[in-house]
Amino acid sequence: MANANPMNGKPKKKVTFGVEFELFTLDKTGKMANNAAQLIESVKKKYPAIDIVKECGKNMVEMRSAPDASIPNAMLKILEDFECVLHNAEAENIVLYPYGTYPGEFEPLINEDKAYRIKEKILGRKRFSIAARCIGMHCHYSLPKGVFDFSNKFLNILATTKNKDILSNMYNLFIAVDPALTTFTQSSPFYQGKYVGKDSRVIVYRGGRPFNFPGGLYENYPEFGALQPYKLTHIDFSEIIQKQFYLWNRIISSFDVNLSSFARYGSILDTTWNPVRINAHGTMEQRGMDMNRPGITVAIATLVKAISVAVHTNYLEVEASLDAISKPFRFEGNTIFIPPHPYVRNNLQYKAAVKGMEDNDIYIYCSSLIELGKKFLDKKSLVLLKPLEAMLESRKTVSDEIVELAKKQGIDVTGKLSDENASQLALLLSNELFKDILLTKQSLIDVGNNAAD
Repeated sequence: MANANPMNGKPKKKVTFGVEFELFTLDKTGKMANNAAQLIESVKKKYPAIDIVKECGKNMVEMRSAPDASIPNAMLKILEDFECVLHNAEAENIVLYPYGTYPGEFEPLINEDKAYRIKEKILGRKRFSIAARCIGMHCHYSLPKGVFDFSNKFLNILATTKNKDILSNMYNLFIAVDPALTTFTQSSPFYQGKYVGKDSRVIVYRGGRPFNFPGGLYENYPEFGALQPYKLTHIDFSEIIQKQFYLWNRIISSFDVNLSSFARYGSILDTTWNPVRINAHGTMEQRGMDMNRPGITVAIATLVKAISVAVHTNYLEVEASLDAISKPFRFEGNTIFIPPHPYVRNNLQYKAAVKGMEDNDIYIYCSSLIELGKKFLDKKSLVLLKPLEAMLESRKTVSDEIVELAKKQGIDVTGKLSDENASQLALLLSNELFKDILLTKQSLIDVGNNAAD
């Protein structure tokens, strides 16, 4: 049966989910504007319950959802908040841009917070500016019971072996799905006015040898920003995290800075920004994706949570296998088979960012992940995957759509976009946002109504 759910008849553990959306603030002409603080102050005054905060750049805001066990509930709430913020932005003559990079060239202003200034000093002004030119979507999934010690905000070595295994399986799976998720969410073909790749944000953010791109944000510190190898055991996690912490501590100590002034939540987990990480909130965080339109973010959240719940609830094994290079995400018995991590990190990661759906290996990889997710989704939720299935059918992502739109506007995408062309393109793309919020909200309401029936 194609849509049979392997979890039917079994009690489900409560796996909660949360999301963070980053957005650029533009002015009414479509140019980048440093008015994030103005927007946040205005929203807080009118809607104090909305969780909207500043980011490193004065041109960026971040919206956060409260954790919820239901994807429709969590996403419906943040989309309702999103709609309010959008109305508020319009009243303030601010345009919100929801895609991974702005199409034109601009020089960002960095907020004065000490943590940002320390990172700027360590990474260099030129490199750290990349962080303020990129926006993403971050998804959070609750960890297995007992594996995280909330008193010291670190992993609990006394957790049960079974739950430690769940943690390793979830982490390795999240590493493996990264090239598929970054393909589905890619919305950043242009960076500083030039076409860099289908996922320019990933290329310039992670940078370095995997992408043949010198000058990336974390090129000199891949331990803190690159896609990492799989972890086999709970001890692997602890040792790697501690090594990262001591290395970061040594780096910032050379600048005569106290680590406690840098840590946001008072945890050594604050010192990594890898695409997949365990963070100081006690969640597994998938943070490698471009920000994108709401329908796509809901589809991604639905897909990954369904698979995560299955791993968590049914104690599924996630195993690296050479056979999974040609047959990725094969689900057999109690095991999901994933390719070896060098293939994911050195081959698929590059192809996803540069070529996207045009590459056959990436197309098969994305298709296989959808098929895996469908095994664990109930029928009423399958409708939420339609934006991803549409990409597979057309073999075009939002990045492809942005390039096509630019060409229709008479823009030469092989050269450098003028400021005027970039701002016009940004306005056209931003105008789609409100409609997509309304359509996606309705889809979530329909799924909720079907569940009630």
